[in-house]
Amino acid sequence: MKSSRKNIKRSREPVYKYALTNLNLRSQKSTDSSIITVIPKNSKIQVIDSEDEWIKVSYGPKQGYVYSDFVSVSQHPWSNLNLREGKSTTSESLAIIPKGARVEVLEEIRDWSKVVYNDQVGYVFNYYLSNDGNPPGMLDYTDFYTDMTKFVNENNVKSTNNYLITTDLLNKYTYIFKRDNGNWVQLYKWQCTVGKPETPTITGMFYINGRKPSFGTDEYMVKYATRIKDGYYYHSILYDATGTYVIDPRLGEAISHGCVRLDTANAKWIYENILDTTTVVIH
Repeated sequence: MKSSRKNIKRSREPVYKYALTNLNLRSQKSTDSSIITVIPKNSKIQVIDSEDEWIKVSYGPKQGYVYSDFVSVSQHPWSNLNLREGKSTTSESLAIIPKGARVEVLEEIRDWSKVVYNDQVGYVFNYYLSNDGNPPGMLDYTDFYTDMTKFVNENNVKSTNNYLITTDLLNKYTYIFKRDNGNWVQLYKWQCTVGKPETPTITGMFYINGRKPSFGTDEYMVKYATRIKDGYYYHSILYDATGTYVIDPRLGEAISHGCVRLDTANAKWIYENILDTTTVVIH
């Protein structure tokens, strides 16, 4: 099966999320930091920056940090989708959500998700939602876990430059491919650590969009962070808060908050060599 996906155009407008519970807006990225205010449940907050566990937001005139587990999750429909008043295909349609638009998921109830779209709250059939705005089955994943080179070439995966990244969440490896005479050739295969079940790594096709030399909290620091999407990054293993020494070297496990951890040298290579808009496939 040969297939390729086009990049879904994302809005450059501000990104908003919603508080899933009464939420502490803190002065720093730490549960020990002072509370600026309590954001009421369901309140709309503007995202300034996302870093793994913490999100910098503005709420009214105030800015601070909130813990990412307690805010809505962004998803994208891969088809035009009815926003319905209730959890039924016979309930009233409140709006048509265009393919690729951003919705914020407040709650999942079996086959339905309670979402916010353009400040309207309603329900959508969640089969039509994905992390990347692309439908299931666009790529043939038969060889993904056993022969990554065959997977990327048989699917004719496209990238805007001569590099391509894939991450195998089952076996916990990240691959770097380089184009050679029209084919993808494996350059590196690195063991990695991925998201734990409660905070899984996103799956789908994404496009590198930014980087930071480091980020962290008063408990840890990560280095050479290259953004996959929102608060999901490729970055180093965990260091102490000053970045002086390693506090968690584990690789090959599912223990992260959703980011993909790599050996520091490998994270640095991606940070220094992989351009923005490079294609990433995670499954």
